[in-house]
Amino acid sequence: MPPRTTPLDPRREIAAYLLLAYGLALAVALALPHARINLLLSVAIPTVVVALLTVVTTPRGSRAALWRGLGLGRVGLRSWPAAVLLPVALCGAAYAVAVLAGVGRLAPAPGAVDPADVAVSLVLGSLVVMGEEIGWRGYLLPRLQTVTGPRRGAVLTGALHGGIHLPLILLATTYDTDGPRWSAAVGAVLTITGAGVVYAWLRGRSGSLWPVALAHGTANTVFDVAAVAVVPTGAGGLALVAGETGVATWLVCGLAAAVLLSRSPVWDRPAARPSPAPAAAAGSDRAPAGV
Repeated sequence: MPPRTTPLDPRREIAAYLLLAYGLALAVALALPHARINLLLSVAIPTVVVALLTVVTTPRGSRAALWRGLGLGRVGLRSWPAAVLLPVALCGAAYAVAVLAGVGRLAPAPGAVDPADVAVSLVLGSLVVMGEEIGWRGYLLPRLQTVTGPRRGAVLTGALHGGIHLPLILLATTYDTDGPRWSAAVGAVLTITGAGVVYAWLRGRSGSLWPVALAHGTANTVFDVAAVAVVPTGAGGLALVAGETGVATWLVCGLAAAVLLSRSPVWDRPAARPSPAPAAAAGSDRAPAGV
């Protein structure tokens, strides 16, 4: 007979994931505060943590199911247009506010942005940020939604994802350095919380992690393009209004999150359950092997 299955405790999985992820993020910021490789290492941390949890805490019979549950097996092609258009609209709106407010202006050179470079940046950037999304929207989101509900889980995942950026912002010198650290720290958490709800909506709508990575990569690409296409008119003003940590950015992301949380039927669907673990055979008091 096949082994019976019992659900893993999602609270323990959440706690283990957050402890490892935040611990590694702090270690990277302290060990390499001025080396730009800390950015790439930080992106890889969520996937490294999921891999560690797979080997150390997940029974052998459940490891494949855990990775299948991350959302990598489906393409979610129908959600790709939304994954591109939403970040373009939200980030573009923030920079439009900056231009209208007079803290930025369009670059005079019309050829400053190469479409081919933008396309390459979008593809590569989306693949790179998959390193983050495997952990946040792939592993953590369904577990938090199981414990707290779909809407709260989406908000909490975004906030925790934003919080893990704080060691780099406050302790290192390679990330969001255009404005004051305190405003960058607050802005990053607020922006990523709002964006996290959009990403969670895409995850629930498509059942796939690929549209989420595409949306995340699109947002980063828009920020890169805008850094060339929009130039500041004064010291620090543009970074305070637009960009990843700008006031206009986190406001439009927060507005989008509020609309999705209040109007989308995605949150009314049953939350994805964490993968089950093999239980001990009936009549046996031996626990399944941990590795």
